Amino acid sequence: MKKNKRFSVFVLLGLLLLGVSSACAQGAMKSSDPDIDGMVWTHSTDSDKRAFMLGVSNAVVLEYHLRTKHSEEPSRFVKGWLAAFKDSSWSSMVSRVDAYYANNPTKLHRNVLDVVWHEMIVPNWKNER
Repeated sequence: MKKNKRFSVFVLLGLLLLGVSSACAQGAMKSSDPDIDGMVWTHSTDSDKRAFMLGVSNAVVLEYHLRTKHSEEPSRFVKGWLAAFKDSSWSSMVSRVDAYYANNPTKLHRNVLDVVWHEMIVPNWKNER
């Protein structure tokens, strides 16, 4: 009987801690916005901006190699990214995004990848035709 009581207390404590940690995690998720828009971008350090572009570039390279390994065509985004930024340094990539937000201060709500797609990749395709 004593063992059952101790076991019940431990189970109850475990459930309580699980509930508390779950609530804390949900609170953290609500307070942080995963979208990187112009507001976040313009308040980020240059190092953070280069790291963001490096991360996207790594995902692009990974997709490119995985698709070509399986004899598949890379996505339009990947092909566009490669064409738009083929000879660009990290700093020049960041400068292009910085310039967009500096020239369009009323559009800070736009996601960085939306800006890259619509303002850098798509126009680059139109110039190549």
